[in-house]
Amino acid sequence: MKKNKSIYLLSLFALIFLSCSTDEKFSGSPVGNMQIETLTGTITTPAVNALTGQEIDFTASLPAGKTFSDTVTVEVTTLRTDGGRIREYFDIMPGETSVTDKIEAVGGLVFNTTFELSMTAIELQTTEPGKHYLMTSNKVSVNTGSTGIPEVADDRLKVFLTWLNPKSNNKLRLSIDRPTLADVVVTAFNGGREHVIRNTGTTNSAALSSAIGEYVFSIGGDGPGTLLDQPVDMPYRAILVYPDGKVDVYQGTYNGLTDSSPLVPIFKVTKVDNDGNYTSSQL
Repeated sequence: MKKNKSIYLLSLFALIFLSCSTDEKFSGSPVGNMQIETLTGTITTPAVNALTGQEIDFTASLPAGKTFSDTVTVEVTTLRTDGGRIREYFDIMPGETSVTDKIEAVGGLVFNTTFELSMTAIELQTTEPGKHYLMTSNKVSVNTGSTGIPEVADDRLKVFLTWLNPKSNNKLRLSIDRPTLADVVVTAFNGGREHVIRNTGTTNSAALSSAIGEYVFSIGGDGPGTLLDQPVDMPYRAILVYPDGKVDVYQGTYNGLTDSSPLVPIFKVTKVDNDGNYTSSQL
C-alpha cells in the first residue's frame, strides 16, 4: 500500500526544515540511549529509462529472514544527481518480507543523466522497546533526462523523438516503414519529430497512421546543412505514450552521425487491433 509522497531539494533550507519536521524520527537518528539496528534491504526495478513524473515498478524487500509481526512502512526514494528527490512510503504487511508497487521518477535537468532508486528509512507500527531501526539498501541507477512526456490521448499511440539540442540546423531524420503503406519521413515538430498511430480510422499522412501491423522507426542524417557539427555522437530519445497511459522510453546514441548517415532502425511498434492495443520493442 502506497502512502503519502514528499518532494525535497537538498538545499540548506530543506535540511533546516527537515530537522524540525514531525517525521524526523522516521528518517533520522533515534533520540536517547537506544539500540540501533541498520537493516540492509534489496530493491529491484525493471525500469531502464524513466522521465520526470513517470511511474516505475519496483520491489522493495527486507533482509533475508527478517519479518515483523505488525505492519512496517518503508521509505523509497528516487534521488537525482543534483539533489532533487521524491520520497514515497509503502506498507509491508505483517509476516511479509517485501512490497511491490510504483514510484514516481524524479527525472533530470539535462538531456542525459541518471537518478538512483533505493530504500532509505523504515517505521514500525508496533515499536520494539529499546530498539530503533534504520533502513538502507542497494542503489539502482535509472537513465533519465529533461524531456517531457506528451499528454495521453485515448484514441491514439503518440510517438515523440527528440535529441540533444534539436534545432532547425541540428536535426535527425525519422523514417517509418509502415504496414501496407508507403514509408514516410516525419517532419520536425516542437523540438523533435512526432507521429501518431490512431486506434481507428483510414487517414494516413506524414503526421499519422492507422493501419494494423508493424511499424519500424529509423533515424539517420537529414541532409546538407542540418547538423551543427559532424561527425557527432548524437544522443536521442523516443517517448511512446499509449492510449491507456502507459509510457515507454527508448534512448541511445547514433555514433558518428553526419548529414548523410544512413537510416538505422531503433524501435518498432505493432498495432495489434483497432481497440487501442499496441506493443513495442527497442531494436
